[in-house]
Amino acid sequence: MGNIQIILGMGYGDEGKGVFTDYLSSKLDHPVVVRFNGGHQCGHTVMHADGQLHVFSNFGSGSFRKVPVFFSRFCTIDPTGIVRESRALQRWGVSPVLFVDPLAMVTTPFDKFYNLSDRANLAHGTVGVGFGATIERNEGPFKLYAQDLFFSAVLERKLEAVRDYYRIRFKARGLESCLEALELEIMRLDQFMRDVDSARRTIRLLTESRLFAMGFENYIFEGGQGILLDMDFGIFPNVTRSNTTSQNAFEILRRNGLHARATVYYLTRAYQTRHGNGWMSAESYPVSLINNLHETNRPDGHQGAFRTGILDTDLLRYALQCDANFVGNAEKQMVVSCMDQLTGYQYLSGGNVLTAPTRDSFLKQIALCDKVWTNDGPGSETITQWR
Repeated sequence: MGNIQIILGMGYGDEGKGVFTDYLSSKLDHPVVVRFNGGHQCGHTVMHADGQLHVFSNFGSGSFRKVPVFFSRFCTIDPTGIVRESRALQRWGVSPVLFVDPLAMVTTPFDKFYNLSDRANLAHGTVGVGFGATIERNEGPFKLYAQDLFFSAVLERKLEAVRDYYRIRFKARGLESCLEALELEIMRLDQFMRDVDSARRTIRLLTESRLFAMGFENYIFEGGQGILLDMDFGIFPNVTRSNTTSQNAFEILRRNGLHARATVYYLTRAYQTRHGNGWMSAESYPVSLINNLHETNRPDGHQGAFRTGILDTDLLRYALQCDANFVGNAEKQMVVSCMDQLTGYQYLSGGNVLTAPTRDSFLKQIALCDKVWTNDGPGSETITQWR
């Protein structure tokens, strides 16, 4: 059994999980990246060797390092997204290796359409790619799995069942959804079926047991979103339909009889962020930022505004407490990204605004683990161990 590394965000996402996955992928021997929550709605930005940025959603953030990725059954996959992102990576000369659990959940055009026509969902905040709708649908009998993509007759019948599922949901809404219900009826699946055909050439179905029998020396569990968005610990309704703690990662290890001690890396920016709606404790405490020209979070799209504020150490402690329910005796380390963007070192503690005079004193005040890493740039080359 190889070494276990688990990467988690301590906030609402956007903590640098992709960059740190890229870093570990470059430093560890014979690794594989494991996606254990979220899915194609995650956006993990990594800088390519030529200086260009790429946002990984359908592949692992170690792909620039030729590290394969495994999407577990806790994840969603999007055939259309896989095809588009694969083509983008191939233009850089990257041929990503994508292993997918046969029971990973598949997003359809119907899920995306319903996601964007659900007014309540839009008000709560959404990336707009059908992730939440896919999870909700798969909680009932209208399931669609990655393995179904390889059986055309089964896929076609299941897609009609998915359409029926949304017919029922639109009907329940009544007259307010007449136009959406009509659009659902006339939606064509020609392009989606072509994407499925292309995606089949990229996806390699693989069970968990076979993954762990392949002899990888390091397993990098790349978390999606952040602990404060966890469906059990976040503040409803502005949460994700996913467990964003280490819960799923340890469940995968446990059910495969793997008991190696893990190292869990807890990531935060040097300031608080939130992309989308919902409570943000530091929103009234603005932070002045520099060197953030590489920021990929934009106010356009369905998520809404990208908000920032000074770091709240109480919420960092809350995130650690949430994960303490699952992490056991794993080694805990902390990673603080975007240090180069700060012009000063203010932070919240107990609702009070405090100021540290120096970088080191700031890190001492916010450090919640014995080992702490920092990153002073948009790429992984500036990641160093602070203590």
